[in-house]
Amino acid sequence: MANSNAQAQIELHRALAPRYAYRYGFEFSRLFQEDWHAEMISHAPPGSRAVLDIGCGTGFFLAELCQRLPGAVGLDISHDMLLVSEQYVPGARLVTGDAEQLPFQDGAFDVVFCKGSLHHTRDHVGFLSNCRRTLRAGGALVMSEPCNDNPLIRLARFVLYRKSPHFDEGDQGFTRRGIVGLCEQAGLRVERVKKYGFLAYVFAGFPDHLGVLKHVPGNAWITRAFLRIDRVVCALPGLSLLGFHVVVVARRA
Repeated sequence: MANSNAQAQIELHRALAPRYAYRYGFEFSRLFQEDWHAEMISHAPPGSRAVLDIGCGTGFFLAELCQRLPGAVGLDISHDMLLVSEQYVPGARLVTGDAEQLPFQDGAFDVVFCKGSLHHTRDHVGFLSNCRRTLRAGGALVMSEPCNDNPLIRLARFVLYRKSPHFDEGDQGFTRRGIVGLCEQAGLRVERVKKYGFLAYVFAGFPDHLGVLKHVPGNAWITRAFLRIDRVVCALPGLSLLGFHVVVVARRA
């Protein structure tokens, strides 16, 4: 990140750290996040051992990575976020650092995960090039980023990012074609692109923003039903336009 953006992101996430902990405090929200994480982890190359979670934040995803892929490293620009992460991943290997200037050797990792971090940067190709640099030959980058293929979703994000104090105005989502192009510019070979998140994303993913479901009896059961619907919606070519995120799997050649 440019220095000004880096500082802005640090200040923003210092304020957001308690909200992230609150977000994961509900069973229905954890169910959604765990499903999202399982989707991402399923794309890790077999036998992956050296794992990096970029933008690990409060560590909820990192905790699951450490369970399935022991020894994962978490990096975040916000030290305040990492302090919260110790509740979820005590003793984890955590690094405070800038995602656009990754403090790791070339070829250090088998797989790099990036859950919603790319859109916080300004030099997207530089970010992805750094990810590529830290991957071993044949290693994989697994990303999930806000998707703006749907004009209504794009408009909603545009308004939200500018009106809410919990977002940075410079952040943005990506179109499917756009994020693939960025990966290719960074020298990555895109192997898979799929949509993720619809009803469960909206109603279960972010109770700190939209808390309707926390007042509804049986919200965990409802979330499970939403997840099943989401899988169908995101798998169908016509309906996948409704997906809120795009999951990209790219390899270092």
